[in-house]
Amino acid sequence: MNDYRNLGGQALIYGLGNVVPRILNYAVLTVYYTRRFSVKEYGIITELYAYVAIFMVLLTYGMETGLFKFSTSYKNRNIVYTTAFISVSITSAVFVVVVQLLKDDISSWIGYGDNPEYILYLALALALDAVSAIVFAKLRIENKVRRFAILKIVNVLVTVFFVFLFLEILPSVNTFSVTRWYILHMKNIEVGYVFIANVLASLFVLLLLLYDIKSVALKFDFKLYRSLLLYSLPLLIAGLAGIFNETVDRILMRIFTAGNLNSLYELGIYGANYRIAVLMTIFIQMFRYAAEPFFFNMYKKEEAKKIYANVLKYFTIFLMTVFLCVALGIDVFKYFIDKDYYEGLSIVPVVLLANVLLGLLFNVNMWYKLTGHTSFGVYITVVGAIITILLNVLLIPRYSYHACAWIHLLSNMIMLVLAYIMGQKYYKIDYDLKSIFAYIGLALCLYWIASILRTENIFLNLGTAIIFVTIYLIYCNKREKILKIFFSRYENQNSQ
Repeated sequence: MNDYRNLGGQALIYGLGNVVPRILNYAVLTVYYTRRFSVKEYGIITELYAYVAIFMVLLTYGMETGLFKFSTSYKNRNIVYTTAFISVSITSAVFVVVVQLLKDDISSWIGYGDNPEYILYLALALALDAVSAIVFAKLRIENKVRRFAILKIVNVLVTVFFVFLFLEILPSVNTFSVTRWYILHMKNIEVGYVFIANVLASLFVLLLLLYDIKSVALKFDFKLYRSLLLYSLPLLIAGLAGIFNETVDRILMRIFTAGNLNSLYELGIYGANYRIAVLMTIFIQMFRYAAEPFFFNMYKKEEAKKIYANVLKYFTIFLMTVFLCVALGIDVFKYFIDKDYYEGLSIVPVVLLANVLLGLLFNVNMWYKLTGHTSFGVYITVVGAIITILLNVLLIPRYSYHACAWIHLLSNMIMLVLAYIMGQKYYKIDYDLKSIFAYIGLALCLYWIASILRTENIFLNLGTAIIFVTIYLIYCNKREKILKIFFSRYENQNSQ
């Protein structure tokens, strides 16, 4: 039970660095953006950050996971870190130079020819974040979870500060806002200020990370680098395919939305409602930060497979609890976005469930990372990406963002099935599928019943939600003794 508590404890601390910033993002920026900008302007933010997610995977090219893999086996952990750090720093710098040279062409190609500066701002933020990602990975390897959490929170706080500075404070300072320099260079940038704020926040955090960079001598090992690339590059392809599954629908919507609809408007509706559902991925990311080093450290232990199986079962319960809380509490969570976006609320449960499958996929996928068979990750995610792209191209013209939500669910389901089948062949883990399906099925049944009982009274709906979530937790705890496993003060000495 100690192993589960350690994982849960670290996930909780990592949550401070992941959940707290995201909650700040939701409680401040999402609320603010959907009220400050029009639906179409929010569509711009939605689309461009889809590109950001894709290029973030490209610029880190699997080096984070490579660090976890080689840091547990290589004789000099610092050499592994500095080799990865130097590599990502160089490629990020080259990326910024290329974007600066081609920003006019790139912006025209993706439909933002009037605002090439957007592309440069996002490239700068991406490069800074890619370099920071390697340092953050080092903090995770060294279990410096508190520093990790504090810096992640600082990043969001600084972003919030600059967003409000540019959009609210400076325009209201008459002695400044009427100056010729402000009128020529800063007035009416609007959405661009969001991207500038991200650049400044990313730079600020990287400067804070200089202490961790200075703490080791920067050395580059070419032989190690070759091994790192051989391990990490398949993860890059898998990561790109995976992020395509998550974000390409927003890019395709701009292209394939039916002619009688405004594509940026549809993107704004989809992006805002997707943000509600992304509450699920906050917790998945929190778990991932703690679980990756945990899984690698457990790999050679005799009881590893049993622990992996139990972790999947417990994580299923957790994810479905979040699903019920958000889906049944939509009367509260919808206030994170403006009422102009409410027409898309019907997709929230669908995307929530898709993200549940994404969380399960992360767990099941660990077999190929642990065994070094990373090429299988490519096969699985490429299949998902092909399904996502083809179905979105076919269905977006007819069903708009509703197609995106359901295809997201279907793609994740297919990838999960493929990952499980391949994993059972190459690294067999006896998952308790009967219990996992029971916990998912019970949550879906409770959601269905609550949907039938739904009224126009928000308090009755919330009362129903509380009752049904409580029923679910009591049932799961009775079967699994979760409270005893994760929260008991003393080890059960007789269990060994």
